[in-house]
Amino acid sequence: MKKVFIILAGLFMSMALFAEDYEVKSVTGKVTLEASKGKAETVAPGMILNDESVITLGANSKLVISVDGKDITLRTPKKETLAEFIEARNQINGSSAKKGKGTATAASRASDVMAEGELDD
Repeated sequence: MKKVFIILAGLFMSMALFAEDYEVKSVTGKVTLEASKGKAETVAPGMILNDESVITLGANSKLVISVDGKDITLRTPKKETLAEFIEARNQINGSSAKKGKGTATAASRASDVMAEGELDD
């Protein structure tokens, strides 16, 4: 039993060491932070949040946070930890196979062939 407790304590400590801190750049709409059980605090620019911060984004709300000089925009209205918001956002952004400007036409396909040098005489 002690071994399990020590392993869990070690896991918790390692998660705390590797947790990211995020600075709030801007807030639009209703964005709240669960400060303690049942109490919510309004998120404001300049606040420092971490992965385990429970955030509630209202409808038509936007939260822009910064980590390592990179801005991350969150817009999905729901209540989750900041890490879950970011993971969901990354899955959405990475899921599209190819981002194009529209439907391929004969001219665009011909220009692709010319660029690759595969034109047969």
